[in-house]
Amino acid sequence: MYEQTTVRRTVCGDGENLLVCGTVQRLPKEILALRGQVQFVYLDPPFMTGETFRRKRVYGEKGWRRGSPSLSLEGYADRFADEREYLRFLRRLVSTSRELLQEEGVFCLHLDWRMSAQGRVLCDRLFGKERFLNEIIWSYESGGRSKKCFSRKHDTILMYARSAKYRFDLTRVPLPRGEHRKNHMARGIDETGRSYSSIVSGGREYRYYDDDPVYPGDVWTDIGFLQQQDPERTGYPTQKPEKLIERLMKPVVQPGDRVADLCCGSGTTLAAAEKLGCLYAGLDACPEAIAVCQARLKAENLTVIAPTAEDSVPLNAGYDEEAGRLRIGGLELVGPPYPENAKSLDLVEAWEIGRAEKDVFRTERRYQRSFQYPALIDSLSLGRENLPDLLVTDAAGIRRVYRWKENQKENPD
Repeated sequence: MYEQTTVRRTVCGDGENLLVCGTVQRLPKEILALRGQVQFVYLDPPFMTGETFRRKRVYGEKGWRRGSPSLSLEGYADRFADEREYLRFLRRLVSTSRELLQEEGVFCLHLDWRMSAQGRVLCDRLFGKERFLNEIIWSYESGGRSKKCFSRKHDTILMYARSAKYRFDLTRVPLPRGEHRKNHMARGIDETGRSYSSIVSGGREYRYYDDDPVYPGDVWTDIGFLQQQDPERTGYPTQKPEKLIERLMKPVVQPGDRVADLCCGSGTTLAAAEKLGCLYAGLDACPEAIAVCQARLKAENLTVIAPTAEDSVPLNAGYDEEAGRLRIGGLELVGPPYPENAKSLDLVEAWEIGRAEKDVFRTERRYQRSFQYPALIDSLSLGRENLPDLLVTDAAGIRRVYRWKENQKENPD
């Protein structure tokens, strides 16, 4: 029989990567411990839009396979009393980011037209004007069109160095030259059959071969906003594309470096860091955002510091003596946002097996729905003497821990 308990921390493997539920106003000690150790910090904070955003999460095998049905859930509130309150919040984010960076580190702040000017002034004060590297314009075509002014179709990304020793290798983000030909240049083919553009200056011909790379400037028009059906989408509001973060990150980081995001939201920065072989640390005030992040990351070498629920929701799970299997039937969830006709297993997005000891759940294995594998494993072959404790994440991103009753006797808190 399984009974609900709570933990604050879950650890898988060595737990070197971090996902932490918390705020910069009361910075968790696990983030404080990284001062001077981070190579790249990216911030995509609220933009002071005045809106309250919602998120969409598919559920069950059908939802993960077809994109429907789904739950409509609270996302985050981008509301501040006034500009002064917002700038206090932003200052704390930027100053904390600067403290985390090592000498070779680089910082990026992502804003839109509302606060990008104030953000520039703030970063100049905290980093120093001499540490300014770029004001990158990310131009996109999504959203509506204004009739009262030119449509606002770009965000601004401010890039600063921690010191004069900062690391930056532009050759790590090449673009195909063939897509960036200049119309005023002459076209030609050399003796080996390679096509090129050329221009004559000062009596000398300069050739630019189509198969040689070029490198991005500070206006990016080739990375689109995520579309509704993009497989990268998590349902979390204002999610940014991994391609955008990768371009910012690649010139700055090397495998093994640490990357941090203090408003990690859907986890795009962390997913990009993982693909580049970097360690990561993500912080967000919303416990459900932490669950969304974890769903798109590898279930290994990870510490998650976030509260688990204590709401007495029953778990349908037990041991089948005849088959010698642990079987997971699902969660008995009732009331909004959970639909009345949903099967209890449909409302489980992931489950982990391990041991709950005091305030820590040590994960041995994790089973997760995904677009590639929408069906969820619902049983394991185990001996009765090896029955694990369970950590279950529901479709809304709420995490609950359940201990096998006999384990509670063996490992009292």
